[in-house]
Amino acid sequence: MKSMIAAVLLTVSSFTFADTEARFNLPSGVNVRITEALFSKEHAKISGCADTGGTCLINGRVPWGAAFMLPKTFVRAISVSFQSKTYSLDASDMYNAWGERPLEHVGVVRYFGGKCFDAKNCQFRGLFSDGAATFVAEWRVVDGTSTRTVLSGSDDIVQLFRHNIDPPEFKE
Repeated sequence: MKSMIAAVLLTVSSFTFADTEARFNLPSGVNVRITEALFSKEHAKISGCADTGGTCLINGRVPWGAAFMLPKTFVRAISVSFQSKTYSLDASDMYNAWGERPLEHVGVVRYFGGKCFDAKNCQFRGLFSDGAATFVAEWRVVDGTSTRTVLSGSDDIVQLFRHNIDPPEFKE
């Protein structure tokens, strides 16, 4: 009986702590995968982040999406795929980011946008979290190399991305 209870607890624990994955296709045809995992303070150096509010640092850096409290989840990975190429986007310092939301609420907001111009050159934007801790990120893939160009919770940048989730295209 004890081994059966242990097996059930192990199964429930494994299910509870499993990564969650959001997969969707952008209107431009790019496939996106966002993987989140439960945050464990035992695996990080925490400064502040008390229930009473105040400054919060995780591993010496601002935890975007946590708004002064310990986060519940962190982004383990974001990848984009287009024409048989897959790129990992920098997901560091991104917390409580996606959850179970859809790609968009039609007529209200789309949370991720962008496109690839060819297999080696792309640009993307994302609107993450909700409420007081909303933040945005932007990435570019240039000649096959991915770089995050923006990570901000600034209200004016959040509003810009909310209304322009697809980055502008510049032609020479």
